[in-house]
Amino acid sequence: MGESVLDWHLFPAGVSVAELIRRAEDADARGDLVGAGNWYFHAKRRGAAGVRDRIAALVPGLESAVAQGDVDAKALLAAILLDRKGDLSRAARLFGEAADAGVVEGMRELAFMLTNGLGVGRDPARANALFRAAADAGDGYAAFNLSVNYHQGVGGPRNFRDFSRWLQVAADLRIPEACAVLGDQLARKGEDQESLGWYVKAAESGHAPAMFAAARRYRDGVGCEADPVQAVRWFLAMLDRGNGDGIHEAIRLAPSMTSDQIRQAGRLSGRESEAESLIRPS
Repeated sequence: MGESVLDWHLFPAGVSVAELIRRAEDADARGDLVGAGNWYFHAKRRGAAGVRDRIAALVPGLESAVAQGDVDAKALLAAILLDRKGDLSRAARLFGEAADAGVVEGMRELAFMLTNGLGVGRDPARANALFRAAADAGDGYAAFNLSVNYHQGVGGPRNFRDFSRWLQVAADLRIPEACAVLGDQLARKGEDQESLGWYVKAAESGHAPAMFAAARRYRDGVGCEADPVQAVRWFLAMLDRGNGDGIHEAIRLAPSMTSDQIRQAGRLSGRESEAESLIRPS
């Protein structure tokens, strides 16, 4: 596999949606359909608009690659089928063939289907074995799913130690959902500074609830010195995920801030026009 393929295996922490789409377009232009599709899926997870159509345009080329036995193409085509809720039995079969060839995405997604009985009979014990194999190979989402199954007792008894272990692995690989859950766990223990750090990591990769949690902590000085600029930054950034809950909090906080502070928050969030609207006329 080339370098462009290896890059998309890791979660692109902190990479903007625009950059993810640029990488997808570059891969597509090089004829790397698998790389393009996976970069587009990363962008889709971040809420990018119009990406589904771009992914769909890759299908004919992927079908050709699958017919030639390309196992990475099998995993990606199966992911598209699963995302569309199309031929789930074919998706499971393609994921299985990719998993048998050692493709970690095939292992992880077949495990997801086995956990939930999608296109295949439920087999949570086998799912956990596949999640574990993919996690051992460095897949952060597999580690997170494995941690969730240990927490919920899916595929075996509940095991908080293994839940915590795999949650930390997934968070260290910067999976946003894992970072946010770890932030919650630390907050319950009163470890506010560390909790804030993990919320920020999740927020940087587009996790809206973590943005809200981080913003409130910056506003109230929990785990840090009170910082209204960072608070308004993350309240405004929630708009990128179509979540307007933070704008009301930003409106309440703005009267206590200077115009320069509000504009700085707007620059940091990429929401300068919304920040400008928070400034009261002098």
